[in-house]
Amino acid sequence: MMGPMETPDLLKPGALFRARGRDYRLERRQGDLLFARAVDTEEEALFYLPLEALGLRLTALGLPPPEPGDMALHDLLLRALDLSTLHADAPFLALQRSRVVPANYQLVPLLMALRQPQVRLLIADDVGLGKTIEAGLILKELLLRGKARRVLLLAPAHLLGQWQEALRRFFHLEFEILSGPNLKRLARALPPGANPWTHFDRIIASVDYAKGDGVRHLVLMQDWDLLLVDEAHLAARPPTERGSQMERYRLVRDLALQVPHLLLLTATPHNGYTESFHSLLEHLDGGRLGLFQGGRLDREAAKKHVVQRRRRDVEEWFRKEGKKSPFPQRDAREVAVEPSRAELELFEAVRRYQAEVFDPDPAKVPVLGRWLSMHLMRRATSSPRALERSLERRKALLQNLLSGTSGSTGEEEAALFDTAPERLLPEEAELALELSLADQARIQAEAAYLEVLLRHLKALRRDGKLENLLELLRDPLRLGRGRTLVFTRYRDTMEYLLEKLRAALPHPVFGVHGEMGEREREEELLAFARHPNAVLVATDVFSEGLNLQHYAAQLVHYDLPWNPNRLEQRNGRIDRFGQPEPVVRIRTLYYERSFDVAVFRLLLEKAERIRQELGVVPAFFGEEAYLRKRLEALWTQDWRGERRLQQGLFTEVEDPEVEAARQAVAEGFYGHSEFSLPDVERRLKEALARAGSPESLKGFVLDGLRYLGWQVEGEDPYTARRGAGEVVPGLPPSFGPFTFNPEAPLGVEVLDLAHPLVEHLVAHLRFRAYRDLDGARTALMAFPAPLGTPPVAFYHYRARFSGGGGEVLESLFRIGVRLLDLKPLPLEEAEALWARRLKERPPLTREQAKTLGVRALEAPLEALGQEGAERVLARLKAERRALKEDLRRAYGTLPEPFQALDELTLLGQELLAITILVAKGGA
Repeated sequence: MMGPMETPDLLKPGALFRARGRDYRLERRQGDLLFARAVDTEEEALFYLPLEALGLRLTALGLPPPEPGDMALHDLLLRALDLSTLHADAPFLALQRSRVVPANYQLVPLLMALRQPQVRLLIADDVGLGKTIEAGLILKELLLRGKARRVLLLAPAHLLGQWQEALRRFFHLEFEILSGPNLKRLARALPPGANPWTHFDRIIASVDYAKGDGVRHLVLMQDWDLLLVDEAHLAARPPTERGSQMERYRLVRDLALQVPHLLLLTATPHNGYTESFHSLLEHLDGGRLGLFQGGRLDREAAKKHVVQRRRRDVEEWFRKEGKKSPFPQRDAREVAVEPSRAELELFEAVRRYQAEVFDPDPAKVPVLGRWLSMHLMRRATSSPRALERSLERRKALLQNLLSGTSGSTGEEEAALFDTAPERLLPEEAELALELSLADQARIQAEAAYLEVLLRHLKALRRDGKLENLLELLRDPLRLGRGRTLVFTRYRDTMEYLLEKLRAALPHPVFGVHGEMGEREREEELLAFARHPNAVLVATDVFSEGLNLQHYAAQLVHYDLPWNPNRLEQRNGRIDRFGQPEPVVRIRTLYYERSFDVAVFRLLLEKAERIRQELGVVPAFFGEEAYLRKRLEALWTQDWRGERRLQQGLFTEVEDPEVEAARQAVAEGFYGHSEFSLPDVERRLKEALARAGSPESLKGFVLDGLRYLGWQVEGEDPYTARRGAGEVVPGLPPSFGPFTFNPEAPLGVEVLDLAHPLVEHLVAHLRFRAYRDLDGARTALMAFPAPLGTPPVAFYHYRARFSGGGGEVLESLFRIGVRLLDLKPLPLEEAEALWARRLKERPPLTREQAKTLGVRALEAPLEALGQEGAERVLARLKAERRALKEDLRRAYGTLPEPFQALDELTLLGQELLAITILVAKGGA
């Protein structure tokens, strides 16, 4: 051991030092700040050199003791070391440190990312393919490998909670949401004067909040390592230089120039404008990669940074290898509802709302009258309850206006439709539409007409659509058996359906909406999943970002979305990878002889034809401006009396949308993949072999708990109780049910390598093996061989390397040495012998065992470790040099971030443990 730390420059990443009575390894250094981990427990610690330099001493791990100790604890130590080591030569690490079970095609973005020292990827897979899982694996990998620490995730406001939940649930990553309301709460928890944008390393924020005045400069002044932008098409360069999207574009552009790693996620990257699509690729480029040459896109270079696959592309990928598609078949049908005479009269009265109230003032019709009329029609075809609530709200507003007790909300809110501003949920946006003010000159006329509509509502004696829904849910031949998801746009309709369905059905009915808290929603979903036959009614806010394939295989669209992309978003909640049922059944209810029929013909049927032809619904079908223009034109048509089966009045001779969709597909990167299915599956097997399968983790946890005296009960799922066993810091006295199968039933905790319970167990067993009097760093084991076969010692080392980009890598390796002559075994012979070892102690006396331990310590330990570490280093360099050649061929020239790829330096190696194998039956 060296003396006090008089030369702090010797402290480099990988160095071992002793401080505060413990041994630490330096992870990274920022000036006078040292970030370190305890050798025995992996606990993190922070040191400030000006105050603690004299108390730090460079040290080494020390040799294992000569006297062999507890064999069972030694075996657990070796397994714990392997599980907790971030192997530099592992294909990827995130798989074993997350809760996901990715499909092999979902590993392609991760494999592409691992070929990039600075990860710049556009993940544009279609709805239902799992972009969240793909991005989460990359994020976790970069964090584990030390390539990223500070992460900013920008997403639409209504998806922030879902992202936070997904990253916590699937990847054990805690992110803090920063928003206006949250900052008030955080201000009470943070130290006085602390800047939350600096205080937290992992942050989720709304892109619109981050671009706002007073916030944008705080975001840009941070040193982010990774930026992830969800729904990235919202940050593409718009055709005009003004507006909210231009501000989003500028924020993401400026951030993209600063961060080393960038992930853009969107299912709709191409909005019909080539320049807008290219702006997303310009974000990726950031001046680093040379994706644009002379202002033109280099598609071959760009392919290395774009993952864009339709469902048909993935199915074709599997079909080429003779494998079954991982997706279910879709049985989708429309259910026509014949309206009653009273319902037809109601629809006609709503249609005339514009003419009766607004037509006398033509200047106001384009803004308020048309959209309020269409909005009320949408509510009328949703449910009587939804329309009634809207009319009552409007009536109350007008009464307040007449009495002079209401202020103006502004006519600009009247144009809100379907895609609301980021600050509002869609339901809130449409409420703002209902409350937009009317001119004083027509208040009386509108109030009178509202009474007419309310009388029509009261005249309804039946709800034809509700009756059809009940028939579907009661008749398994029409829909199927099992749990059913029912989507509606409005919370009012959701509450109406809960009331009616609970009164009419024998099985339970549940409801969820976008304003529910996470815990409340989880409880409702869990209750739904426990029943083999149940109904879950959900609002449209719930249709984005949440995966429900394990909850249901049947879906009913109770409201007809006027947005084709919204329809597909709903379908994608159950019709996606991981759906255990071979067929998903989807039914869409609509009213004949209503505006629904016209919307079907103009938008939804066309979108479906394009999806059948091209495999994707183009992004512009979901854009507010496009929908407004098309629906405004449609509203002026006489659509009364139309039926789906008749030839429609709205068939277009020219179809510019189809041509635009073909252009979007042609300019995209659909179907491209750098990897074949067998290649991905090979890498998956390598990763499992390196980091351990769920079965190996299960064996370690159960063996470890039982070794410590805990009682483990059950047959997967298990429960564990400490009883008279050893206290393990971080573990409660009892826990469970738990399993190691990632596809566990709801309510059963899944343990993986990154689960806190597993991490605490690993740390405690390492602590026991390093610090116990048992001296479990040295142990004896038997191997099957004739009596008299010389014993062999295996030396377990860990080597650490630094990369050109500042990353710190590590690898475990072992070397077998014959104790007779202290000569190393050939590598293949040593590995074959290690695989044959028996986890039983040979019948040796204590003195015989110690003699073998002393002999094992006489080997040239430093030279063996140095030679083994250099062999690992040479292999890593060779792999990276080959990768550089691949990249040089792909780009034509090697971009600057890739040039230092193979610049690895050996920081040192440590002898962790010694295992002495003795022939079974004698020494």
